[in-house]
Amino acid sequence: MGAVKAMFSFFTMLRLDIGEEDMAAMDRSFHLLPVIGLFYGLLAFISIGLLLSVFEPLIAATLTLFLVSLMNRFLHLDGTMDTGDGLVVSGGREDHLRALKDSRIGAGGVAFAVFVILLAVASWSALAAAGLAALVLMGEVFSRNAAVATAAFGSPGSGMAGESVRLTTLRSLATSTALSALLSAPVLAVLTLYGGWTPEAAAAVLVLMAAVSAASGWVMAKVAEGNFGMVNGDVLGATNEISRPLLALASLAVMTWMFL
Repeated sequence: MGAVKAMFSFFTMLRLDIGEEDMAAMDRSFHLLPVIGLFYGLLAFISIGLLLSVFEPLIAATLTLFLVSLMNRFLHLDGTMDTGDGLVVSGGREDHLRALKDSRIGAGGVAFAVFVILLAVASWSALAAAGLAALVLMGEVFSRNAAVATAAFGSPGSGMAGESVRLTTLRSLATSTALSALLSAPVLAVLTLYGGWTPEAAAAVLVLMAAVSAASGWVMAKVAEGNFGMVNGDVLGATNEISRPLLALASLAVMTWMFL
């Protein structure tokens, strides 16, 4: 319980009374991160649903993404910009690390973040327009699974997220993936019972999201290892932001194919 409480305090605007023991529990139980994804998924799903009654999908998706990012205090977006700066700078590993840790934001970080945001808005808008906003909820769950995958496949740095990365193993990733599937099961059940989905379609989307999240995490870990020699909190945040549109686009593609 302490780990989840610490995650809500750290990854949301909610201010809970936590101590060092709770933060240590979060490091040991990083596989519980999909629970935070469920919180943001429900927030996004409700927001899009309400806004669609007033605005077109593009505006609904844009406002919802802003709400989700605001509730996160733009923490992951900041990590995305830092990671973008670190990746695009020329030079050796020390130069990449220096750019990653530099508090100033360069053109590379801004361009990287803008592209990710535009892709997220476009993909969420497409899901909303297709009547598949429930997949936004699942995507938020599995984007956190992607961050767990990055930690599981990466090497720890010396920053705040170092212990979370060090203590997250492939077994942690398996637990996180199973938890993500469990949290997504009610959504798929409702879509199957009342949304006209076939069990095959529901299973295909679930397997696809699990695969895309794990693959996204693996790629981000390898890219971080190659450029920085480690995975830190910025890279974990960037994984969350980058995997969001990838999950949305992949699920949209498979649903379009299955319902053709």
